[in-house]
Amino acid sequence: MTDDGSAGGAVAGAVVSRVVQRLPDSVKRRLAGPYNRVQTARADREFRRRDRESRQPAADAPRHVVCVVVDALRADAVDPATTPFLATRLAGEAITPAPWTFPAVTSLVTGRYPHQHGSMRQSDAADRGATDLVVPPTLATEEPTLPELFAAAGYRTYGAFAFHMPFFALGGRFERHALYDDAPADVVLPDFADWVDDHADERTFSYLHLGDLHEPVEPPESYWERFDVDPTIDGLSRWRFRETPDPGPEGERYRDHRRRLYRAAAAYVDDRLAALHDRLPADVALLVTADHGEALWEHAAFDAETFVDSRPAYGIDHGGTPYEAIARVPLVTDGLDLRLDGAPASLVDVAPTLLDTLGCEDALPATGSSLLRGVPEDRIPLVEACRYGHEKKAAYVDDWKLVVSRGDDAAVGFSLPDEEPTDLPEDVEARLFEALPAWPDGEHPERRVSGMAQQRLEDLGYV
Repeated sequence: MTDDGSAGGAVAGAVVSRVVQRLPDSVKRRLAGPYNRVQTARADREFRRRDRESRQPAADAPRHVVCVVVDALRADAVDPATTPFLATRLAGEAITPAPWTFPAVTSLVTGRYPHQHGSMRQSDAADRGATDLVVPPTLATEEPTLPELFAAAGYRTYGAFAFHMPFFALGGRFERHALYDDAPADVVLPDFADWVDDHADERTFSYLHLGDLHEPVEPPESYWERFDVDPTIDGLSRWRFRETPDPGPEGERYRDHRRRLYRAAAAYVDDRLAALHDRLPADVALLVTADHGEALWEHAAFDAETFVDSRPAYGIDHGGTPYEAIARVPLVTDGLDLRLDGAPASLVDVAPTLLDTLGCEDALPATGSSLLRGVPEDRIPLVEACRYGHEKKAAYVDDWKLVVSRGDDAAVGFSLPDEEPTDLPEDVEARLFEALPAWPDGEHPERRVSGMAQQRLEDLGYV
């Protein structure tokens, strides 16, 4: 299927895809802008066609609510030396419901896990995700989401997407969409600031998805210099030395500078968010988080020994095994008073939390809870919906974690925070196994992207 979901569209999409693949790269780049404008206009129309029950915001609801998702920002990347703006506003950490963008952002705007909203890979086959360009089923049109409930309460809504994958998941849910072709924060954030300036006297809700830490990682030159990153190393902005746990001296040097480059990109985003904050209206509730983190070879050897990866790539990137570098994301706030108390928050809590500022905490059928009120004591956070290899699911309780892959015939316990493989106590293991949701059954068809969309995702390393 293609983006329009019809059989005729599938045929047309296949033809367009073949034509696009034959075009020179320079032509493809020129077509990207018109393609994005067509897609955003279509998404804006889709939003206008949807019916919404009117809601009344609470008298003390913030006039402006901004949710920023920094793609691939791992929790431990937020520190005073690298990201001072984010670090001074760090409220705590959350566990992502999924290790890649599409299911994770759908969970963020619905307050539900992937097995509940259905926007996850529908196959447990080990070879899916690395050589094809399919995306999970999109959330049903009639299902409400976080931005639509803000719109129902009289808020003007804006969704900005630095690249295409989050737009595929959330397009049509905002009054105004801005879709870019792998744009840096220097483009996405000033455009948003101009929009919110135009609506400063109204109520606004905004979702901004930044891609600067996502492959290809290319912050401005000054940040390479600041973090002493060697620009002569071949292919540093993408992934190399990913298949072999022990890459030798050349590979170790590459990995060292790839980690530096990641920090450089995080510092760049931090600076840009600080500049944005200076332009925002006074009455704003700001939440900054990530859809998932990013692995940088922390468990490369163990990953290669234990799990199949269809790329193959072990202990790097995201979309595969939900190690802590991928599963843990920061929760940064300004104008919101989260009550975390060290409890394991989840991204499924974001929607109930922001709706609570409206006085509408229960407006969604969410699994998550408002973090303005605290995390339930019996919470067992889940991670599921892998993109690469067999499906892998994780569950947490106290200082224990269980990762299970039915296709790999693997069930691995970890002690936290060091994430050392270990045998779990029998009662803990039984409780975590019981909490795991069902594996994919292929009931809902996935969508094949086509044409310009396929080209852009290939450029971003999705195949």
